[in-house]
Amino acid sequence: MKAKSKASTIFKSRSQSDTLRLAGALAGLLKGGEVLSLKGMIGAGKTFFVKGLAGALGSKTSPVSASFNLMRTYKGGKRSKLKLYHFDLFRISPEEMTNIGIEDYLGVEDGVTAIEWASSAEYLYGRGEFLELDFELAGGDARDISARANGLSAEKILEGLKIKWLKN
Repeated sequence: MKAKSKASTIFKSRSQSDTLRLAGALAGLLKGGEVLSLKGMIGAGKTFFVKGLAGALGSKTSPVSASFNLMRTYKGGKRSKLKLYHFDLFRISPEEMTNIGIEDYLGVEDGVTAIEWASSAEYLYGRGEFLELDFELAGGDARDISARANGLSAEKILEGLKIKWLKN
């Protein structure tokens, strides 16, 4: 049985550039196999964060909401060879989750899996470690991004992210 962590912190993003900086800092810590759970209301910045993550991984394609495709893959570039598997579960009910094949992308070593509207996939949480990011509107372009590590590897990433965030 894996040891579970409940380490958490809140990142105060005061602008879109702060949100991109946080995504870039996270991208620099990823090695492959990580799962990111992205939560928050419509317009809270989940897809914008994924765009920053893809850009920081070197993708030449900018992510768009995957709502009508459920999943899109973005290839890394010179900065990183990691692929980004971007799921958007906005219109998927928990009952439909078993039909979309998301399990095949959890922990894949050649990429990172980012799941928007991850509350539909909460049954997967017991299957591995993940970093949960919850986006809240804080006025204008500001966001409070609560991060919670679930698992020791996710805790190490979160600790590294806090250090990078404070340095900038």
